[in-house]
Amino acid sequence: MTGFGSAKVLTDKLTLNVQVKSVNGRFLETRFRMPREYAALETELRKLLSKLIQRGNVDISIHKTTHSESVPLKITPNIALAFSWLKAYKTLGEKLGIDAENPSLETLMRFPELLQIDPLEVFEDEQKNLMSAFVQALDECMNEKVREGQALNLVLSSLLSDLEKQIKEIEQKKSQIHSQLQTRLEERLKTLNAQITLDPSRLAQEALLLLEKSDITEEIDRAKAHVQAFRESLKVGGVHGKKLEFYTQELHRELNTMGAKTQNLSVTANVMDSKAITERLREQVQNVE
Repeated sequence: MTGFGSAKVLTDKLTLNVQVKSVNGRFLETRFRMPREYAALETELRKLLSKLIQRGNVDISIHKTTHSESVPLKITPNIALAFSWLKAYKTLGEKLGIDAENPSLETLMRFPELLQIDPLEVFEDEQKNLMSAFVQALDECMNEKVREGQALNLVLSSLLSDLEKQIKEIEQKKSQIHSQLQTRLEERLKTLNAQITLDPSRLAQEALLLLEKSDITEEIDRAKAHVQAFRESLKVGGVHGKKLEFYTQELHRELNTMGAKTQNLSVTANVMDSKAITERLREQVQNVE
């Protein structure tokens, strides 16, 4: 399920903006975008996140604005990069036939990569502020996911009711199917008996075998059981996305078998409608964590 949360911390030393965005996904994938001085905190942040979110693609953005007048900074020149830049400068001049003199320091300072500016340390209170903002943004994201989950629960429950109605109609037509099939067999047997002599007991066995092959009682019972299990999972709540995916797969399997066994057009129509509903269930289940 999707969700978004944000939090902001403003102190006399810095401003922290934290955003957590979650979208649907089969597995848990997290991506952090944050200042490199927070890299050591990533493991702890992941632990906090994984306690609440088990599936989905989650993007975490942490932006830091330092109030430089209140935070001591460490400025380090990148000597190796400066030498490489100067060498490339002279090589370019030689290749182009231009008499290139050594550039001034002012020219070099136009390239920000040559100076690395960092705070002297990540202060303990800064870490606490970061954790607090992250938890606040994560909670806000989860609240949105819960609201979406409640709406999704209603959609899934409605689809299950529609599917139960179709299965009930199939079950009611089952005895009618057997009666029609038996009548058709008896008519065909009478025609055969008028032409050739057949063993009555053998004919009865073949008729019974054909009736058994067309019987969809077990498929109906299993489909009803899967629907009931689906409903129970919705009532319990929690992380059931993969389990619900399994139920939709099994429902498809049972419906396909019913369709293959029955030769009744009315039941076939019910099976097709049931498969369409199950496909909608499968699509919605992709949003379930």
